[in-house]
Amino acid sequence: MRVAPVIPVFSVVRTADIIFTMKNTHDNLPPEQTVIALAHFAWCALVALRTAQQDGLALSPLSTHTFLLRWLTVAYKQKRFLRAIASDIEGLLALGRSKGLAAGLFSRLEYLWSSCSGPVSAQSDLYRLTYAIEQLKSRGWVNAAVSDRDWDNEALLVQEYSDTNALLVRKSALTCGFSDEGKLVAPVEFLVLGDMPACVEAFRTHALPIVMTALKRIALQPDQ
Repeated sequence: MRVAPVIPVFSVVRTADIIFTMKNTHDNLPPEQTVIALAHFAWCALVALRTAQQDGLALSPLSTHTFLLRWLTVAYKQKRFLRAIASDIEGLLALGRSKGLAAGLFSRLEYLWSSCSGPVSAQSDLYRLTYAIEQLKSRGWVNAAVSDRDWDNEALLVQEYSDTNALLVRKSALTCGFSDEGKLVAPVEFLVLGDMPACVEAFRTHALPIVMTALKRIALQPDQ
């Protein structure tokens, strides 16, 4: 079986999840439109919060969390935003319900807004990787994060994804390879199954520092 999808959360870990472990429900939207939709969603949430605070509501951390959780619930149930980002809203809801205040919904929405509203060239390494992966996904690529055990069994992975273009990464390397600010701090290797030139082009288009490490492998290398 292929790696089971994981509901994404916002932050560096969330960004990693949106690349490799979230449900592939962006309905093949071009990456630029997906980012615009996410920015609009985050902006609406933050404006709603600020409006409530001007009315004397949601002024404490707990009341802020409660307000955002309710707002997200209504937005999700009423389908106020594009279906392409429904899984992102669902992920925030699941996080807020399971972790409470520790979920940091406000800071995650602020991060999403700031990440999605600026030019790609000004974004972090991890966010530019997001763009590159979204571009590949829009062209029919499959992406997945795999366990350390599965990563060491390349023959099995090649067989599993033999019918499609696929970009795979060791989940532990993806999680540890970036700082909290999204800067590449350690090499992150990818297994490319299928159209290697197309994958390399997508990475280079987004100014990602890649090197070939083996016949079917490329790696992001941090600056020395």
